[in-house]
Amino acid sequence: MSKTKDYSMTLDEIIEAGEELVASYKKTASTAEIILNAVKELKALFSENSVATTEKLEAKPLPDRTPDKKEAPKEEARTYSFTDVRGIMAGLSGQGKKAEARALLEKFGAKRLSDVKEEDYAALVHEAQVIANG
Repeated sequence: MSKTKDYSMTLDEIIEAGEELVASYKKTASTAEIILNAVKELKALFSENSVATTEKLEAKPLPDRTPDKKEAPKEEARTYSFTDVRGIMAGLSGQGKKAEARALLEKFGAKRLSDVKEEDYAALVHEAQVIANG
């Protein structure tokens, strides 16, 4: 290649990089302008009638959101799909607890996950979570 072509290619790369830099700057400037306008609007909101705004906020008491002890939420038994259980068991293996995962399968009378009965998925997941969390 001649030196002229080398210079031309280098200059093309510099031009392309410059155009990307300008485009990036425009996006950043636009974002900064949006943020600045939002802050100005907030300042105006708090500057105008700041006393009235404070009085409005103080006039309304917050509702009590604590649930009654009598009305404790009931825990529903979650159903798990084979894919859910497989992901949880794979997580155990990924934590270096492959032997524990295998022992857990054996506890449910299975050599492979596909041998576990669907009705045992929730119990298996619960025990896998106990193992995973230490």
